[in-house]
Amino acid sequence: MVVAAGLILAAPAPGQADPLKIAHHLEIELILDAGRLIGQDRLRIAASQRNALVFQLSPRAERVEVRVNGRARRVSRGAGMLQVPLTPTERGRPLDVDLAYQAVFDDPFPANPYNTDNPGFGVAGTISAAGVFLLDGAGWYPDLVDSHPTFTLQVKAPAGILAVTAGRSLGHQTTEAASISRWHIDHPVRGLALSAAAYQVTERRLGEIVVATYFQRRNQDLSPAYLDAAMGYLEFYQERFGPYPFPKFAVVENFFPTGYGFASYTLIGDSVLRLPFIISTSLGHEIAHCWWGNGVWVDFAGGNWSEGLTTYVADYLYQERESAAAARHARQQMLRHYTTLAPPERDFPLSRFVSREDPATKAVGYDKSAMVFHMLRRTVGEDHFWGALRDLFASHCFLSASWDDIRRAMEHRAGRSLDRFFNQWVRQPGAPRLALEQVRVDPENGAWRVAGRLRQQPSHFRANWDLVLETAAGAVVQPFELTGADVDIQLTAGGAPTLLAVDPEAHVLRRLDPAEIPPAVNALKASPAVTAVLCASGAPDPQRLADILVRSLGIGPRATVVAEADLDPRRAQEQDLILVGLPRDPSWLPRLPAGVVLAPDGFGVEGTETADRADTFFGVFRRPEAPGRVVAVLLPLGPEGAETAAAKITHYGRFSYLTFRNGVNRGKGFWPVAASPVVIRWDDSGT
Repeated sequence: MVVAAGLILAAPAPGQADPLKIAHHLEIELILDAGRLIGQDRLRIAASQRNALVFQLSPRAERVEVRVNGRARRVSRGAGMLQVPLTPTERGRPLDVDLAYQAVFDDPFPANPYNTDNPGFGVAGTISAAGVFLLDGAGWYPDLVDSHPTFTLQVKAPAGILAVTAGRSLGHQTTEAASISRWHIDHPVRGLALSAAAYQVTERRLGEIVVATYFQRRNQDLSPAYLDAAMGYLEFYQERFGPYPFPKFAVVENFFPTGYGFASYTLIGDSVLRLPFIISTSLGHEIAHCWWGNGVWVDFAGGNWSEGLTTYVADYLYQERESAAAARHARQQMLRHYTTLAPPERDFPLSRFVSREDPATKAVGYDKSAMVFHMLRRTVGEDHFWGALRDLFASHCFLSASWDDIRRAMEHRAGRSLDRFFNQWVRQPGAPRLALEQVRVDPENGAWRVAGRLRQQPSHFRANWDLVLETAAGAVVQPFELTGADVDIQLTAGGAPTLLAVDPEAHVLRRLDPAEIPPAVNALKASPAVTAVLCASGAPDPQRLADILVRSLGIGPRATVVAEADLDPRRAQEQDLILVGLPRDPSWLPRLPAGVVLAPDGFGVEGTETADRADTFFGVFRRPEAPGRVVAVLLPLGPEGAETAAAKITHYGRFSYLTFRNGVNRGKGFWPVAASPVVIRWDDSGT
């Protein structure tokens, strides 16, 4: 699911006065069939010494009229800005400004997008019969630069069309002619978004908090489950971080597949709402954003920390609460995502992450960042970590916070400097790569002595690692610190060693070796060059399937589609391959893991075989003849559901193989990891 914590506003000019208090009395009319918004904003602005009032207002705005203290005022416009000059007598006094305007918002929106790596699909504002979607950055209302605004908002729309935004609902009224939605926003916001559609509203109360769903009729049956879950998440996070900072939390349906987190509500696409995992994962992520990103704001100049923190206290923490094994698997997946999707040439420091734009930025800003918070928690300790987050929320609610503010909060609780930690994990790119070398085993007076060397590249990372030696007599765990290029290791055990591993629980960020990562869908999404091969047998309309698949994976510009007869063997050695169907030339087929059978009339995986024409298989395999490259096989047994399956594959990026029936996922899994440079195995005799 795609998420966001709001858009970035333009920074105030150097030397700008303190943020002005401003009260908006904003009335909006939505003309759906024309895509038009008609606005009238009456603003009460506190006294200042500014020479001009500068507003962000869409360049699409027309028929703009401005009055200052009742008198018409000429304004200047450019680049989405509107400047209202002030006279000397108006400076230092409160002002009444009336601003009228109209604008058409008609950004094209995707009805059924194949790829969702770009969370906004390039849509900032659209008004249509399907619904209304206006982001804060769309300029749909006059936003005074560097201000602390409050809003009283009235939205008039066709009968049955209700509007939702931040703050507290003052009610919705519907007549035969129109629907009127009224909202009051008295908490600070970094810009205001607006949604409208034929919503039905269901509300509950959690103390003083209104918990609501705004779903269209076709999704009303989902409301009880969403309300139950939302109330549980709100209680959980209030206990962990402090009081919920808004008067409501609403789950709002959107008419195309988004997943935005705004102040006091989340906007989830109608096709996303019914996905079975959304309530147990993504909904909690969005609610956590009400504390981190929408409660405590991000100082984007030093990097967006909120996505990593929210991923850690939501997606990861839910796995940790389930079991230790689930938490370890989640950490391993974060390391795999980071290694696969953000290779060194696309890596960058967390201090430069702003927002998710593609798989690489997500891997850094979400997965790597979440691992950094995990290491920080282990560095300062359980009580200090959670206590520091409570301190940060209490001191910075509705204020901007940076990575440095997080560092200071953790240092205050831990009572020591953490500058080295933040310097190498936040301000610098990359992560270490590790390898065990020259490991030897020597029996010694009835015991076993294991010695060797651990090497890291690059050599400048400093971290604490667990070295685990498993033996016939039990396990020996030895913590140690690696501060340079290498360190000698030595352990003694009472039984014959069977396994030596560095950080087998995956507690520390590192860049994995290719051998440690099962080939998976993500390998294709990160590939610089892919050739899709239209095979001679086994796939109905292979050209159509190839087009859907490469578009959904987000690799369309980097992919070449060729017929099997036209495949150049020399070029194929340098690219990743996708076989659509089965090739006539068996040499193009991958070496299949044990238990996997692929044939034009059926396939078998993990002991399950099928020949149903509604079934589709997709798997990603290593290419021993082309090291570092993969080959994928898309094998539909018939046309039923094949296109739907091809479009869904991108959502299962971490898996090695997938099976579908009628386009519905029925199975998924990983090929086994054969080797690791940080794992040494012996037989029962220690050899």
